[in-house]
Amino acid sequence: MPLVARLASPPEFRKLADLYAAAGETPPTMADMVLLAEEDGAIRGALRVVMARGLMRLDGVIAPNDEVLALLLQQAGRWIGREACWVLVSKQNMPVYAAAGFEEQGLVPDTLQQEAAARGLVALLRPVPEEAESTEAIALDASAAAGQTLH
Repeated sequence: MPLVARLASPPEFRKLADLYAAAGETPPTMADMVLLAEEDGAIRGALRVVMARGLMRLDGVIAPNDEVLALLLQQAGRWIGREACWVLVSKQNMPVYAAAGFEEQGLVPDTLQQEAAARGLVALLRPVPEEAESTEAIALDASAAAGQTLH
């Protein structure tokens, strides 16, 4: 079975807590959106989309290789749609994030700048792409695929 990405369901958050703990990351909460990368039913990676201090950011990105990271970022880009999104990354992973539309900015919010400096990371922003799909269209597509109707 190929590598696929999908949204994690709330019951899977317990399983994800162990994955995040093993990686030394904060486990997801019910307020987070979590994307999983799976292959043959096994979780290969995950990322959390969180709102913190008024900013949307990717946090707790766990990916064993560039293929998994690229897939997670591609799907995250679709789900965050028309929102600007920040992430803190290592210099070695910058090319994968750049390919997903993230870029360095001259101005970085103070809280992110301080955290990035303390952790030896770089703050990147995925600006709102002009062709971004609306959040409503994404939700309608997802519900239609599941055979549900949103009211």
